[in-house]
Amino acid sequence: MSARYRIVSGVVVLTGTSPRVLANIIAAANAPIRLIEWGISFDGVTATAVPALVELANSTQAGAGTVGSSPTPVQIGGRDRTVQAAAGVAYTTGADPSVLTNIQELYVPQFMGIFVQQFPLGREPETLVAASTEGILIRVTPTATVNARAWMIFEEG
Repeated sequence: MSARYRIVSGVVVLTGTSPRVLANIIAAANAPIRLIEWGISFDGVTATAVPALVELANSTQAGAGTVGSSPTPVQIGGRDRTVQAAAGVAYTTGADPSVLTNIQELYVPQFMGIFVQQFPLGREPETLVAASTEGILIRVTPTATVNARAWMIFEEG
């Protein structure tokens, strides 16, 4: 049984209209990750705000970006083991990890909007190359000043 972990971005203040990475799981070399669930929520109070573009993407980590903080993923299931993956949250606007390949793109309302996705077994996004460091991340392009929170649940190994 694989171990399951989660990361949470905490509250991230979004301003302007530039993309910003809220959460990034970075696989260790030879320890691929599989995304089980992810989600995002906004606390906007303006009903007329245009929805934000939310992207789920793979990253080669060719460029690491400028991370706000690096929380340790928390184990939430499976056999007790030490996580190999790293995490980054609240990246500096305009300083994303690279090179990105989008898995999903969708619009989520910023007016009290929420989106949660659990993937069917066997169809979960994974890091692409098991022998190198890659990541899976959530990036948002806001249209209003709003707070957001994102989370990811993943398996490793």
